[in-house]
Amino acid sequence: MYCPFCSYADTRVLESRLTENSLRRRRECPECSNRFTTYETAVFHLTVTKKDGREEDFDIQKIYHSIAKACSKTDPATLMQLTKKIEQKILNKKNHPVKTTDIGRIVLSELKKHDKMAYLRYASVYKSIEDPLLLKKELKAIALG
Repeated sequence: MYCPFCSYADTRVLESRLTENSLRRRRECPECSNRFTTYETAVFHLTVTKKDGREEDFDIQKIYHSIAKACSKTDPATLMQLTKKIEQKILNKKNHPVKTTDIGRIVLSELKKHDKMAYLRYASVYKSIEDPLLLKKELKAIALG
């Protein structure tokens, strides 16, 4: 790690701490003795295969916004926790690129545990439920499961 003050090529780590989303390191330069803090986060490059065969970069914000629409009265902190849980399950999938159908199933399974009405809202869009009989069938599946 280069020192931001004198550009010396090797700095010393004084302490490391885990924060919510990153690793915080307090560093010192042996050349100029200045101290500074760095934050390290992991970056994953994941691609998603759409239903029509196109591939695009994975965007967790798309999932967050779709969940937010389904969970209309849920606070943002809970939505973020739910989104992080879904993201972790997607990252743990063995087959990459991930199919949008797999992502939809993961979202549905987490919403079913979190909020059954949000599950129904999301399922009605995800499964293109337009027939009331299909909605009734989905309601029965929730009641049994």
